[in-house]
Amino acid sequence: MGSEKFIHTWHFENRNITFSWLGNADVSTDRVYAFAFTPEGKILLVSDARGAEYWLPGGGIEAGETEEVALARELFEEAAATLHSAERLGVQQADDPLVGRSLQAFYACHVSLAETFEPEHEISVRRLVTPEDFLDTLFWGRDDPKAEMLLNRALDFMQQ
Repeated sequence: MGSEKFIHTWHFENRNITFSWLGNADVSTDRVYAFAFTPEGKILLVSDARGAEYWLPGGGIEAGETEEVALARELFEEAAATLHSAERLGVQQADDPLVGRSLQAFYACHVSLAETFEPEHEISVRRLVTPEDFLDTLFWGRDDPKAEMLLNRALDFMQQ
């Protein structure tokens, strides 16, 4: 399959943001995102107060953090989720004319959720979905062909 299949342009707030899949490139990233699986095999998604769109938990890597440390922090901050294991799925490059270039790592991981969820930041909703419903629930799941590829890689991780 050609690499052009994994280039996606998103029109957002009057600008075009281009996402290019770099695969297993050995690059220093600035953001991490999680395909976070609960023990029941559901995938964790998060949203803001409106809850109209759902996305993967994750965010920026702070100074001195490794990708895995940032991933654990973001999961806990955004969804009261504890990271148990993780495997890097690969990296994408995001080119945004407003904010520049970002290199973003995606991980498949096992998590457990705290029984209570008390939002403290921009995330106020956590939602669990089955792998079958994932692509229809993730806001970019059906628009970007990379979503299905990443889901399949994450499911392979779950079967290990």
